[in-house]
Amino acid sequence: MIKKLAALIVASLLMAPTANAGPRLPDTSRLQPATVDLLHYVAEKYPEVPEIGGWRPDRIPDHPSGRALDIMVYANGGLGDRIAADLRANKAKLGIRYLLWRVPQHYDHIHVCVH
Repeated sequence: MIKKLAALIVASLLMAPTANAGPRLPDTSRLQPATVDLLHYVAEKYPEVPEIGGWRPDRIPDHPSGRALDIMVYANGGLGDRIAADLRANKAKLGIRYLLWRVPQHYDHIHVCVH
């Protein structure tokens, strides 16, 4: 009985998702080098981010040019505030042209565009 219980516990731990597995990342093949650098910075520093979007077709050239990321925070505004503050503080180092956060259509993600 104890062996069965121990085996069930071990199996459930092996199958459980890890808390800091990191965000789901986009394909980097169409991203600019500075965008890829920013992607790695955010993914490594904020593993609690669930997803980061990258290249996609759009009428605005940020994503189609491979220069933009969408850092999804969904309902976690505190996380978004921390990331936005960090990115603003390191804007020059990270090559950020601008970011959008807590403006219309940008309450569930941070849109970041690099030079």
